[in-house]
Amino acid sequence: MSQFSGSNLVNRQESQRVYEQEVQLNGLFDELSEGFKKLDELNDNKKNAELKRMTGVMSECKALIRSFENEAKMDNMPVDEINYRKKLLVQELNSFIGLKKAYGSQLQQRKELLAGNTTPMSVQSSGPTVEDVKQMRMAELVEMGRGNIEETDESLMRSERLVNDTIAIGAQTAETLQGQGDQLAKISEDLDEIHFSNQKARQVIKDITKGLATDRCIQFFLLLVVVAIVVLVVLKIAGVGDVKV
Repeated sequence: MSQFSGSNLVNRQESQRVYEQEVQLNGLFDELSEGFKKLDELNDNKKNAELKRMTGVMSECKALIRSFENEAKMDNMPVDEINYRKKLLVQELNSFIGLKKAYGSQLQQRKELLAGNTTPMSVQSSGPTVEDVKQMRMAELVEMGRGNIEETDESLMRSERLVNDTIAIGAQTAETLQGQGDQLAKISEDLDEIHFSNQKARQVIKDITKGLATDRCIQFFLLLVVVAIVVLVVLKIAGVGDVKV
């Protein structure tokens, strides 16, 4: 069922690079194809378990398709080539998704019949049965999965926009934090300058205080000299003792 198996893969290797993700997807598609071939041989319980296992394989395929697209973009592969190769991978995957849904519908129908429901959900729904899917050609499977392809593409585009928005927000946040860091650095410098100015002002005040104390001592000493002279003059005038000036 895989579109990348056999000679197609060899021809692709000769004409252009085949990515590791494509090789892994080729192996997983072969595994899914073999799994669906053996599914009819299993009872319902084992069939349910196998469908769950193959659902996990399909999820792994989706992740590999995204990984292939990202790596191809990093390698500057032309957009048309990326879209073409991705479309082939998604179409292949959607054919298996259609089979899984059909088998799931069949199992649900059996379960409801065993429960006594005369109008099981799978009969009421208009979805294809397993037999219908088996009889479909690849083109019909692709048409059936086209809606899923469009939903997958839209989901990938939304995810890409979300990633781009997140990157933009992160860049804006980093720029804001850088600006705030610069402001904090300037504030720190201003605080250091204020601290230095305070220390200088304290030293000046201390020097002024010392100068004032010295001036007061000198003034007090001069006052004592003046008082002594006045006392001597008064005593001389009063004729007290033998005072000489």
